[in-house]
Amino acid sequence: MKASLLFLSLPIAAALAFTPAQDPKPAVEGEVSKVLSITELQYVTLQGKTMNVPARNVVEIRMFDGQNQHIRLELLYDNGDYSLIDAQAMHLLRNGGGSRDVRLIRTEGKAMRFPSLP
Repeated sequence: MKASLLFLSLPIAAALAFTPAQDPKPAVEGEVSKVLSITELQYVTLQGKTMNVPARNVVEIRMFDGQNQHIRLELLYDNGDYSLIDAQAMHLLRNGGGSRDVRLIRTEGKAMRFPSLP
């Protein structure tokens, strides 16, 4: 009896081993996320000034849908710091020195990390 159960479990284990890995389900329905290697985030403030944020300390960038006239970004840093930025435009630079893998998330305003920071 035990040997027959073993033979039945082998095809199931083999099928599970060869299935492609999938991204985990997003925490919020409708959330899209991807990990990219970037070197810098540039954004244009509402006053028109271009700001540069090196990626060496950034862990996660969240962009919120539903903002009509501007882009709202939430940045989380590896030391636990936090930034909320309203901008006209953003640029992700992927070429250059000092690249880092950063999780990019596009979501709705109700999925903000603040005030529940890691």
